Amino acid sequence: MYKMMIDISGEERVFLFRGPGCRKRMLEWWDDHLGRAEDGEDIRKIRVRGDVGNKTDIIHEWRRNNPPKLGAGR
Repeated sequence: MYKMMIDISGEERVFLFRGPGCRKRMLEWWDDHLGRAEDGEDIRKIRVRGDVGNKTDIIHEWRRNNPPKLGAGR
């Protein structure tokens, strides 16, 4: 399961991705929201957490004016 938290205009929105193909769907949303931020939408932060068993890792994190970080770890 993946949990995506997006700060848009100071309001946090949370999206959950689970089931077959959830990683692919999450990555599509990730790319879509990075594109929206580049186009000028007020997206301040995107963070994705992945849960496997009892372990949770931050796997993607992006903040405005910072390059995307892939595989950021815990």
